[in-house]
Amino acid sequence: MTPVQQHREGYPWRRVLFGCSVVLLCWGIGLYREYQEIADVRIKQVQDWAYAKTWTLASGFTAERVDSFRAPLWKNEISGNVLEIGPGLGDSLLLLSRERVGRYVALEPNRHFHGALADNAKRAGFMSVGYDAESSPGASDGEFTIVNGTLDGVPKYVVEHGPYDTVVSSMVLCSVDDLQGTLERIWELLKPGGRFVFVEHVRHTDATDASVDGESEVVNLRMWGWIQEVVTPVWSLFTGNCHLNRRTGEALDGMRGWEKVRYSTRRSSKLKDVMGPFIYGVAFKSQP
Repeated sequence: MTPVQQHREGYPWRRVLFGCSVVLLCWGIGLYREYQEIADVRIKQVQDWAYAKTWTLASGFTAERVDSFRAPLWKNEISGNVLEIGPGLGDSLLLLSRERVGRYVALEPNRHFHGALADNAKRAGFMSVGYDAESSPGASDGEFTIVNGTLDGVPKYVVEHGPYDTVVSSMVLCSVDDLQGTLERIWELLKPGGRFVFVEHVRHTDATDASVDGESEVVNLRMWGWIQEVVTPVWSLFTGNCHLNRRTGEALDGMRGWEKVRYSTRRSSKLKDVMGPFIYGVAFKSQP
């Protein structure tokens, strides 16, 4: 190569940039391995903060979609000693028949929701709102108690104040790490004859699904089910581990220990709704 050709070729910026990128990537991996425990905590804190901001904006849209189906369940099926998993902001508490509910335990792992959750509990008519002392040292509980945690490792307070007449979940089973394990722990925490009341978005089922309510709209089930599968790995990174492809209804149907599982599936062809068909209903724990 002549000096003229070398001059025209110029400085090899692409190779330098590629080399620097590789070095930075390796450096980042090394740092993460060295400080993995601290990094995981920080990442989780950022994810919780971001999800709380996102859900605060999106919760109104979700309520608009599901409250006409959720309200009768919350009013008529929730009673006695109650455990709710993942109540978030607690906006659905306003749908309760307060006189039917005794103690209410709200198991919410995202501390960024706790303030709004406590405010909505008071608006719903709970006179004393508190926190369990284990997750909030120095705190005292109340007739409505917020517990920081999940059912992946059931907090001591949740166990001690069970068993429960009603366990509630609303748009939360999509985000648990182990769906089957969570459903089994819900069953274990219920009294014999107790009720699991739920509204959960799910993966599209096929055209033979008898649970689909009569007013649901026609949807290209195969296409949208495939899209849910493809989108979920990326979607879950930014939405608090939300999985669009959960088969919660099928998981409930396949469990032993329920006397009866009763739910309906709601579909919509509207673009804003088609990615999130949902089921709503009640599962009754068998009695001895």
